[in-house]
Amino acid sequence: MSYFAKRQQRKLRRARLRDIDAGTPLSYRGLTVPVTKGHMPLPVYSQIAEDAYEGPEIAAIQSLVRDGDRILELGTGLGIVSGLTSRMAKGLEIRSFEANPRLIEHIQKLHELNGITEVTVENALLEPEPEASHRPFHLHLYFPQGSIVSTEGSTETIDLPVKDFNAVMRDFRPDMFVCDIEGAEEFLFPKADLSGLRALVLELHPDMISRSAVKTIYDTCARHGLYPRIEYSSEQVVAFEKI
Repeated sequence: MSYFAKRQQRKLRRARLRDIDAGTPLSYRGLTVPVTKGHMPLPVYSQIAEDAYEGPEIAAIQSLVRDGDRILELGTGLGIVSGLTSRMAKGLEIRSFEANPRLIEHIQKLHELNGITEVTVENALLEPEPEASHRPFHLHLYFPQGSIVSTEGSTETIDLPVKDFNAVMRDFRPDMFVCDIEGAEEFLFPKADLSGLRALVLELHPDMISRSAVKTIYDTCARHGLYPRIEYSSEQVVAFEKI
C-alpha cells in the first residue's frame, strides 16, 4: 500500500471513530442503525458503512424466504439481519434470541427507529434437552464473538438463562431457521430436532469448531431432509433447503 493510501486509510479510521463517539446513526440497506459507543466496534461500523455487514447471510435469507414464514433466529447481534429480513416478504413472524444482554437495548432501539414490529427478541441461550437452567456465557472485546466457548478475547463470564431449543421449535413451528452463534452450533445441532423446517441459513465458524463437528451438523441436516443449496451459499454461510 502506498504512503498516500495509508494516509487516507488513517484519516478514514479517525473520522469513523469520531462518528462512533458522536453516536451518528448509519444507514444500511434502508435501515437506520443506531450507533452506541461500546456496542459498535470500528470493524463492525466499517462493514456497515461499506455495505458489507453479514452480506452472505442476508443474501441467503433473501433467496429462501417466503410470504407468511415463521422464522427462528439464534444470534440477533445488532438486529440488522432480522430487521432486513422482516422487509423481505409479507406476513413474516420472526422470533429471535440473543445471548449478549448488553445488546438488547440496542436491538430494541433499532426496531423502534425503523418501525419493526414483526420481530420479538429474547435474551437467552437455546440448547436441545438442556441439563441446567443457566449456562456460562463469555462476553468478548468484539461483541460478535461472544460465545459459550471461551476465546483469547473473552473479557467476562456471565450466567444466562437456557431454554430448550426443541421445545421452542415445537411451540413456534418455524419454517426457516437462521443461526449465527459463534461456534455453539457444535453443541446445538447433534440433538436438534429440525424436522419441521423448510429452510436453514447457518454461519459456520471453522476456526472454533472441528471438522468432525461440521460433519455432524451436515449429517443432522440431512437426517431431517435439509440439503445444501450451493448457489445460495458463500464464505462460511451455508443455505439448506428441504428436498
